[in-house]
Amino acid sequence: MVFLFIILFIILISMLLIFSTIQIEIKNFKFRSQLPRHINKDYEIIIKLLILKFIPVLKVNITKTKLEKLKLKEKIKDLDLKLIQNNKQFDKKALVAIKELNIGIKKIKLYVDIGTENASLTSIVVPTISTVIAIILHRKVKKFENQKFQIQPIYSNQNLVNIDISGIFDIKISHIINIIYILNKEQKKGGKENNERASNRRSYGYSYE
Repeated sequence: MVFLFIILFIILISMLLIFSTIQIEIKNFKFRSQLPRHINKDYEIIIKLLILKFIPVLKVNITKTKLEKLKLKEKIKDLDLKLIQNNKQFDKKALVAIKELNIGIKKIKLYVDIGTENASLTSIVVPTISTVIAIILHRKVKKFENQKFQIQPIYSNQNLVNIDISGIFDIKISHIINIIYILNKEQKKGGKENNERASNRRSYGYSYE
């Protein structure tokens, strides 16, 4: 009886997680690309785990001060990027799987300044990016009044990007599980192919001798 209760409890928790959502709220994030590159200190990122899309069970607040205490920059520098670049799981199929991660936009305010060293190029790039963002927001944001964005050109004969963003985004746990499954499957497939190639090379070497 106890074992059955445990099984039912695990199934219940699994079902709740599958129908849960991760909500990411970004408050007052500002980036300036001019050297020295600058990110404002007063931004905040709030990550929530919501069961059935409205019951919060977990909340994490991220600020610039907290990130600096974790010394993430130093940890990122220690990563061996070549291992990532040479890893077979980072192939086209993996990128397609990541693109399938359906991110919903509940609310967004986005302001972007873009400039290049060529005024003609700036006048082409800005409308193009503005059109792409408008299409994405039209598809992802359910309520028109919850989206505000402005992309404007800066003609200053220099390459620059200034971004101001606030918004609320959500990702379904079921989509994340699906991405993890696809990436894990591709990793195993890549490892199997590598083993087969290694086996073929050894066989060829012995026959050559």
